[in-house]
Amino acid sequence: MKIALLVSGAMLAVPAIAQDATQPAAGAPQVSPDGAVQEPTPVAAQVGPGASDAANDIVVTGIRSSLASSARIKRDAQQIVDSISAEDVGKFPDANIAESLQRITGVAIDRSGGEGQFITVRGLGPEFNTVLVNGRIMATDNPGREFSFDVLSSNMIQRTDVFKSSVPELQEGGIGATVNIITARPLDGRSGFHVAASAGGIYDTLREKVSPDLSAVTSLTNEAKTLGIVLSGSYTDRRSQIDSVDIGGWLYGPQNFVNGTPDSVGLLPGAITSTGTTVNVPQSVNYRRELNRRRRINVAGAVQAQVSDQLLLTIDGIYSKFDVFADANTFANFYSSPYIGVQLDDTNSAIGFNRPGQQFLAANPALNGLVSLSQNDNIVSKNIRQTQTYQIGGNLKWNPAEDVEVRLDASTTRATRRAPNQFVVVGSLAQTSPRFDLNKDGDLPIASNFGNITDPSLMRAHYTGVDADRVRDTSSEFHLDTDYKIHDSILRSVRIGVAYSDRTKDRRSFSNRDGNSAYTGYEIPIDPSLLSTYTLDNFLPGVSGSESAPRQFFTYDPNAIIAFLSDPRTLALPRQGRTAAEQAAEAARLLALPGGPFGLRENPGSNANVNERLLAAYIAMSFGGENWSANAGVRVVRTQTISRGFDQPVIDVTNARGDDTLIYTFGPSTPIAVRNSYVNALPSANIKYNATEKLILRAAFSQTVTRPTLTDLGVDNSFGGRISVPLSSGGNPTLEPFKSTNYDLSIEYYLNSISYVSVGGFYKELSNFLELQTVPVQRFGRTYQDTRTRNGQSGYIRGVEVGGQYTFDWLPSVLSGFGVAGNYTYVESKAERDASLADYDCGYNGLSPHSANGSLFYEKYGLSARGSYNWRSDYLRSCRSDQSRPRNRSSYGQFDFNVGYDITPNLQLYVQGVNVTNQRIHEWSAIEERFLLLQETGARYNFGARIKF
Repeated sequence: MKIALLVSGAMLAVPAIAQDATQPAAGAPQVSPDGAVQEPTPVAAQVGPGASDAANDIVVTGIRSSLASSARIKRDAQQIVDSISAEDVGKFPDANIAESLQRITGVAIDRSGGEGQFITVRGLGPEFNTVLVNGRIMATDNPGREFSFDVLSSNMIQRTDVFKSSVPELQEGGIGATVNIITARPLDGRSGFHVAASAGGIYDTLREKVSPDLSAVTSLTNEAKTLGIVLSGSYTDRRSQIDSVDIGGWLYGPQNFVNGTPDSVGLLPGAITSTGTTVNVPQSVNYRRELNRRRRINVAGAVQAQVSDQLLLTIDGIYSKFDVFADANTFANFYSSPYIGVQLDDTNSAIGFNRPGQQFLAANPALNGLVSLSQNDNIVSKNIRQTQTYQIGGNLKWNPAEDVEVRLDASTTRATRRAPNQFVVVGSLAQTSPRFDLNKDGDLPIASNFGNITDPSLMRAHYTGVDADRVRDTSSEFHLDTDYKIHDSILRSVRIGVAYSDRTKDRRSFSNRDGNSAYTGYEIPIDPSLLSTYTLDNFLPGVSGSESAPRQFFTYDPNAIIAFLSDPRTLALPRQGRTAAEQAAEAARLLALPGGPFGLRENPGSNANVNERLLAAYIAMSFGGENWSANAGVRVVRTQTISRGFDQPVIDVTNARGDDTLIYTFGPSTPIAVRNSYVNALPSANIKYNATEKLILRAAFSQTVTRPTLTDLGVDNSFGGRISVPLSSGGNPTLEPFKSTNYDLSIEYYLNSISYVSVGGFYKELSNFLELQTVPVQRFGRTYQDTRTRNGQSGYIRGVEVGGQYTFDWLPSVLSGFGVAGNYTYVESKAERDASLADYDCGYNGLSPHSANGSLFYEKYGLSARGSYNWRSDYLRSCRSDQSRPRNRSSYGQFDFNVGYDITPNLQLYVQGVNVTNQRIHEWSAIEERFLLLQETGARYNFGARIKF
């Protein structure tokens, strides 16, 4: 293994804004002075590594400082909240924000390319959690509302709070939780000029390449602390690899099979019979290697001016450019009915069969036209995700009187995504009869008997898909909040506020759908000079069943293949049962298409444009006595949506010649628009009782909603599938919000400023649940499996959370540097669905019944080290996934570590390891025996140096 320390140039760095992590983010709406979004008053600084005295501020950095800050926020907050704070300026606990959040009780994450991307809170997935940046919605490049944490570098984040109970001041929309990401503010730190920087590398064990990882923060604040500026930036260019084996879903229904063996001779049509009963058969086996490049540039900044004793102005912004380039080579064995000698287990799952090849058909000519031949495919795909996101905001805080505060906040945000993709298939009809074995005792199914797959003369054109989706999300947001403090009464304050937002999500779809099946049927030879051998070496070592993976197959430049297939001479070659004259006419039609047969053309019927306008008002009151405090109020919000798009009627449905793929002919498109509106009143109440100086009891009640994700409200429709399984999907513009009534109880016991233990219970009563449903719909004389988001499900989620942290300060000498932190969450749920729509029982997407995290850390003598293990049990990823069947993920545990050593007070060397035990992802359909996916991303190491002055 080659690991080189990459210290590149001087990208200015992450400021030593020696900011106490408990200070408020002045640019954010200061929702609640006693703990809703604004921070509690800092307590005395803790003694520990990195302590320094500057401008009468005692600044503590490191693991203990981060834990102490998080404990203060939790203890002083007026509602139920957990927090992760930076260990030092520009030094969040993990390289990825989501990977830090998974250390919070009740939070689990989903990963993309080995990096945390989405979060689940208390069993509710990313679409059910509101994510704010500095108290404001930030646009996302996803088709829905779910926030991708991988677009933001953790280096610029000062703190992230997870609010599990609601108050009227908090923006509605998160029935799981509301997450607020807070960036640095200059007037919260020390005066003067400060710079901090880190430079290093990222090493992925599978890719065996070192990638740059640079970050910087700088701040300048005058001595009077009336004017300050902070600017941060980061750059990473990570190269990684993903190895996987997957099955493209399990076909569900009666299937035909050949009553014989691969060696049978002279079979008659009567040898083909039906299973009669419903069975589950795999769609394909795919051996895949994907090379990723993930390039991210982040910039954030803030300017603050204390214009007068009564007026504070803050202007801040954040920008992200995140590009992912994925190049994959796949060898696929595709399966379809009929199957030779199918073997079924007691769950009616196929555990073994062969598929007919050319030799079998030659030995059984009477079956010609009754059986389709098995396919050996070489697939090259290129998938690109190019995103740009920004948020700009201004905040004016005015105190016209001692007990009155007025806050005006305005912001605008935008996110764009361009996703050009290519999916090119070159392959052959199998000569032999390929074999599938489920291999229940192993990690992977076994595919075998491919025949000759490295003879270039056998390679034929089959399928060429080119598409490009574009997403644009824009939003403007305004808040006016007032706070009036009251003395000598149990009523401590009254807050009244209004908010308005205008958000539009636009998705456009481009493809060559009217030309991608021009070559289906494996009839036109590919020029051998366009092909080269691809070697799949060191593929999933130690995984049982991986030995059956083909070690060599073909790769090619997809652009070269597309150019070859676009040649008029190639297009004119007879195929798919056409005469030379008929094919010449078809070639002329394809060449006349804009851009030719593989040019990108907009699909108006698949586009979605949704505008959402929210007008909210709230009133909240805070109460308190000697040992207790409480708040109560209501937020009322009106939602108006307009869904715009195009109706593009289907005027003909045929199937591709030589293949069973359905081909659609569309008529002229006409614009359409659908409006919807509703009003929600959302009450909430929190009470906190200090039973002793160390023991705190809490209770909370609230009603919350999650609105349909924006593109689910589209008027779009898409059609596809095969003759045996026609498919349709699209939007649903009349969806209603998902509602939840929430109850929380918790007990917290604080041993000191860092150490505590907490136990909490929660119950969420759910109605109008939003989820993808697949229902049979009659279209064009066929029964389509129509998949789209629908309302209707109800049920509940309830659970228990246990968490805590403890430092061994009382131990002698070197041992006093140790500490532990951990949590465990148990979640139970019930989902009630229309029995006519479900042939099996699904729970809630993303809900793991058990999740846990444990950390052991050490901090003393300049050494800072932490090892963490995060684990979650099995969970449902999607109730309706491939072939409209459930997709589940097996339990997953990952070990990470961070180690830093202070060479001098201003220079630290560090190394971080992520997934150092190389855990793999395993997914399955409906029952665990039905394999879907095994994926390996390898371990990742970040290393380098930090400097500050």
